[in-house]
Amino acid sequence: MSADFFRAKRPWSKYKDSILEYYLEPYIPKVAKLGKPVLIVDCFAGCGQFEDGEPGSPLIVASTIERWRKKGMNVAGEFIEADKDNFRTLESSLESYEGFVHPRLGRFEDHIGEFAIRASRETIFLYVDPYTVKGLVFDRMKQVYDQIERADASVEVLLNFNVATFMRWALAALRRVEELPDDATNDDSDYQADDPNEQVEIATLNGIAGGEYWRSIASDGALSFAKKLDDFTEVYARKMLASFNHVCMYPVKSKYEHQTPKYMLVYATRHPDGLELMNDAMCNARQQFLGSQFQNGLLFDMTPTTEVPNIAELKKALIEMAQEAGQITRKELRIRALSSFFCRFAQKDLNQAINDLLKSRKLFSDTGKTRINDNVLLSSQPFDR
Repeated sequence: MSADFFRAKRPWSKYKDSILEYYLEPYIPKVAKLGKPVLIVDCFAGCGQFEDGEPGSPLIVASTIERWRKKGMNVAGEFIEADKDNFRTLESSLESYEGFVHPRLGRFEDHIGEFAIRASRETIFLYVDPYTVKGLVFDRMKQVYDQIERADASVEVLLNFNVATFMRWALAALRRVEELPDDATNDDSDYQADDPNEQVEIATLNGIAGGEYWRSIASDGALSFAKKLDDFTEVYARKMLASFNHVCMYPVKSKYEHQTPKYMLVYATRHPDGLELMNDAMCNARQQFLGSQFQNGLLFDMTPTTEVPNIAELKKALIEMAQEAGQITRKELRIRALSSFFCRFAQKDLNQAINDLLKSRKLFSDTGKTRINDNVLLSSQPFDR
């Protein structure tokens, strides 16, 4: 690992951490209703705090846990770190939270069996943010997902994948490095502890990806580098669907005009409520990102027109989804819409669009009313009354 990796938090890491914090706030009280203790696991915790004083994910998680424990929630945290020097710093940074947060020395895979057992009696959120891409071995992670699934537990995963570094390794392994764009090779792009110019063996790449599918994507000369990243992550997400009901991804960039993301955030859950909570968290972070680049300190809002929510497009899609379904609840319609509009519209925006369609009689409710709850059936045709 680079000696200065934990020296200062990068701007794009702040973006990621804001999503984590925003999500955990509604997540903890919501899953607490299941009646089980809630466990937040930071699988690659690091030092807990950067040398510039900025909090890392352990302090963000610990402070969130503390707030909800004061409100009576049964929630705790586990923070796993393999590097002994980092672990000592981690222990020190978490001292004030002693009693409900627990630093653990070792590799995450060393604790798989224990978490699988605990999953039968606890609700678990896994935050997987390794500072090396090699820390992500797909089959090892799937072992965690499947063991927890067999325990019939509620499990959520937020995974940070530096797909740009992976694809750079892939292109080098296939001797296609000439396809790299400038914003994938500048110094600013390499935020993790990996060396993106390292020669990585194909067997290692297969292990990270969970198969050889990456080879056909990386070797396709018709695909841009950005499209290779999208296609690779889409297949990776589909592989996770073997263990989850919903998997979504979101690219995080340092600048809007960049084609190459710093990393992909991949979120997986077995419950639609989790999908909606994460969608809202990422929508919020997205608006902050756009505001910082195109609004803050400017006389006029310079947000690109392609980033302005297209409500007309959304309403058209909602009508088509309702027509295809025949009859569908408001909640089910929102969840379907997220498959096409993830991180583009918050839950309140989707509800407002549905409400507008009811008022204009382009959608109809089985109650005959326009003010409805999530369980009310909707249709593109009037209900027989």
